[in-house]
Amino acid sequence: MNNKVIVSFLPDYSNANNFISKIDFADSYKIELLKDEEIKEIYLKLLSNNSTLIKSLMSFRNKIMSLFGFKTEIKYSNNIKDIQVGNKVGFFTIYYIDEHEIIAGEKDKHLDFCVSFYKNDTDLTVTTLVQYNNFFGKIYMTFVKPFHKIVVKNMLKNLK
Repeated sequence: MNNKVIVSFLPDYSNANNFISKIDFADSYKIELLKDEEIKEIYLKLLSNNSTLIKSLMSFRNKIMSLFGFKTEIKYSNNIKDIQVGNKVGFFTIYYIDEHEIIAGEKDKHLDFCVSFYKNDTDLTVTTLVQYNNFFGKIYMTFVKPFHKIVVKNMLKNLK
């Protein structure tokens, strides 16, 4: 097992493109999995990451972004029964689930995004797709991109 996070691409069999009509930003990271687990178990582990770095960055982001009308609600859960289409778990509303992939995201007046959590036999790929709905969404992403990359890489490195 290698705990190295590598830059990747949206897996061919992902359904994420069905949830964003126009892609203005995309990134993708992959890590080799330590053990074989169900995608729902992996999703819960990723979103319940207790890293001080992630908590600090998300808290800062939420304080600033709430002033501009962005959604900032986070619903923490450690119950696999909560992982259902339509439920909000973590920062995301779940859009799609199958045995290999969970797609979750949010839509608001500034931007729409979805995140694909795609598991094959040995790897997990996390891909973020973003559509800007207005100029402020584009400005927001300009400031968030560097932190987004840190958060995703940190979540994947801490996946146990």
